[in-house]
Amino acid sequence: MVATVLGVLLLVVGILAKPVLYNRLATVNLDQKSTSVSEGQNMSALYAHEENGSATFDRLENVTLRSTRQVLGIPGAVKDAKKQDTDAFWQTTVRSQADLNGQWTDLTYSDEGVSFNRKSAESTNCCGDYKSAGDLDDPTKTVPVTHQGLFFKFPFDVEKKTYKWWDGDLGSAQDMEYLREESLKGVKTYVFRQTTPKAEVTTRAVPKAIFGDSASGNVEAKVMYGNVRTLWIEPNTGVLIKGQEELDKSLQAEGYDEVFTTKGTIGYTDATVKANAEKWGSKGSLLGFINGPLTAVGIGVGILLLALGVFLLFGDRRSRHSRTP
Repeated sequence: MVATVLGVLLLVVGILAKPVLYNRLATVNLDQKSTSVSEGQNMSALYAHEENGSATFDRLENVTLRSTRQVLGIPGAVKDAKKQDTDAFWQTTVRSQADLNGQWTDLTYSDEGVSFNRKSAESTNCCGDYKSAGDLDDPTKTVPVTHQGLFFKFPFDVEKKTYKWWDGDLGSAQDMEYLREESLKGVKTYVFRQTTPKAEVTTRAVPKAIFGDSASGNVEAKVMYGNVRTLWIEPNTGVLIKGQEELDKSLQAEGYDEVFTTKGTIGYTDATVKANAEKWGSKGSLLGFINGPLTAVGIGVGILLLALGVFLLFGDRRSRHSRTP
């Protein structure tokens, strides 16, 4: 009797593994909350601040930079009840700092809100997407933005192919190409890379003081941007285990030397990578099992236990019948 019950249970689990269990689990949370920290050594940056009531621009060289990203899901942002099943809205803030004389000093701050599909992770722009247009003095100033492609994560059950990943500096989604498999802290990851050759993004009027000119007023400058972005993705969940950027951002103006606003390689700290691997490695393995072997295991073992249960049940009846005088 026990074998029969277990057989039926496993058979049902096997049949429902993909259409029910996996479908429910392979959905991002509406109330996400996470923090990731990136650091880069020997980097260059532009430090804009106020000194004695005047704007000052320091060109930092060979400094350590830290970038702290916080992600917060905002369930209330998805007001349409039907969309709550399919869409999520997450806010991400990034605070960049430089180690100046042993003290972390704020350089820039950004705030961005992104709506995306809870399964495919593709941007949907359903619920008031925005990006920061302010600075450390006014971090709340934002403007609307239309996002494209992937932003926070990859889809569940990642494929070894090229995806579109959002690049905020370009304001568009660019190709993120699959490179290889790589084990990271014991977790299998798919490595993807997005390469953006350095080029002019836009022009902007900036203070001449940025270029070391003591004269007052502004100068028209080219905003230059290049980046090699590499992501290590847990393939079952689509979550980033590690991220790294090789940045080359600068301002160029005729008659002046180029000024780097951010240059160098910055990536997730070892502590962040370890925490991600510990959290998502086991979850990814479980999700992969449900999406893969569980169907065959559940149905196969279920049928065997059912057969065993039937055999024991009828075998016992025949045995008792043969002993009856």
